[in-house]
Amino acid sequence: MKYWEREKKILELLQERGAISMQEICELTGASVATTRRDFDEIQTKGLAERTHGGLKLPEKRSDHRRYVNGTELVDEIDKEKLLIAKEAAAQVRSGESIFIGAGKTCNMFAAQLREIERLTVVTTSVTAVLELAECPNISVTLLGGDIHTGKNYIETLDADINHTLRGYFFDKVFLTVEGVDLERGYTVQDKNRTALYTQLSRMTRRMYMLLDSAKFDRRAFATMFPPEKACRVISTQNMPQKFVNYYTKQGIPFTLLPIK
Repeated sequence: MKYWEREKKILELLQERGAISMQEICELTGASVATTRRDFDEIQTKGLAERTHGGLKLPEKRSDHRRYVNGTELVDEIDKEKLLIAKEAAAQVRSGESIFIGAGKTCNMFAAQLREIERLTVVTTSVTAVLELAECPNISVTLLGGDIHTGKNYIETLDADINHTLRGYFFDKVFLTVEGVDLERGYTVQDKNRTALYTQLSRMTRRMYMLLDSAKFDRRAFATMFPPEKACRVISTQNMPQKFVNYYTKQGIPFTLLPIK
């Protein structure tokens, strides 16, 4: 049984009972104590449950309205947009392709949608994306090397030889998100270390996708990554401001606007 299958069973039983023991989960899933302990640690890390002596329990201050998708909590309407965008992005991926996944919550949600795609090669800087895909036998996953700083879930500073190594790669598709986009400064990120990597990636792919929820528009972060006219394919929702719809149409930049459910 794969990790996400075990996690699903664990969370279902936990929701039903409020607390579960390690022994009953071992019997339910057929996993060893060591494997079940790692599963419990991962579930606790995601904030889905709390460890007890020999088991798990629901968090004591758990709100009934919370919703989780693949371990990611959807806390507001923007998160629901991110999930819609992630699913649409995953629909663009084909069996046998090589793709790059950038950092960010939308990209993490996107990674979780790829598990059933056959013969997929994934390169990423996202630790969360690796955790989502690591146990998929049909997917080859490479996490680029470098430094992870406190509070980050992605490689922030790449090892010196990584950029040289990347020159030998070519991706069918690159999927990125940013912290902000406006019509003056373009696509911006808070971490300036990402700009050189993403600029290089844009030259190493047939097609680049920008995954943009409505909160990203008319917002500026610290470092400019691409100008607003950058050739890419934008996936967003119907909440995209009209001036961006007009701009992308005028520039001939393909975009998809998803209906809000």
